[in-house]
Parts: sequence; structure tokens; C-alpha cells
Amino acid sequence: MKKLTLISDGLAEGQVELTPDQLPAVLGRSKSADVTINDGLLSRRHSEIVLNSAGDFEIRDLDSTNLTIVNEHDVPRHVLRTGDVILLGDTQISVEVTADPTLDPSEQTTRELDILPPADA
Repeated sequence: MKKLTLISDGLAEGQVELTPDQLPAVLGRSKSADVTINDGLLSRRHSEIVLNSAGDFEIRDLDSTNLTIVNEHDVPRHVLRTGDVILLGDTQISVEVTADPTLDPSEQTTRELDILPPADA
């Protein structure tokens, strides 16, 4: 199973791990947000993380006052990859995306093999 790890520093230091079954997850300063960040520059419901139709983790801005910034760009939405840096208010968040090394049967790939005639001895 895929896992998203958010590692923050600044005003809201800490680490949060999210799996697809925990999504969507709202990030904001509200106590009712799924991930509460104690940063006065954040909206109560600042952004959310979802699993998009391709099965990737994606952050989406929720019309926040101070924008959602990923890798120094203001983005309405962005597919998250390991190494991305999210800036929400004064809180910088590093992103790690990992997958379980054992593939789900639906994720396994197959290929056809050519059948060769027996070699002459």
C-alpha cells in the first residue's frame, strides 16, 4: 500500500503519515481539520490531500487566502512526489511517497513469452 509522509518544520514541527484509506485529508489551522497545523497564516481549511484517478497523492488548494505553494510555485493542485516541498503559511513540509514492496495482485504485470521449437541435438 502506498504511504505519504509529511515532515514539517517551522511553527508546526512534526510528522504525519497518510494512507489512501485516510483520504481525503484536509490540512488547516482548524481543530476539525484532519491535519491541524498551528500557523496563523493558514486558512481554517487551507488545502486537502486526495488520491487522484491515477492513484497518485495530490494536494489541492481550497481557495485559501495565502495560497498553497509547492516547490516555490503557487498551485491550485499538484501531484505529490518524494522531494517536493510544500509551503503553507510559515510551515514548510517535505514530502515522501513510499509503496509497500510487495505488489498487490492487481498491480502485478505479466508478459507473454515466445515459445521456441526444441533445439536439434
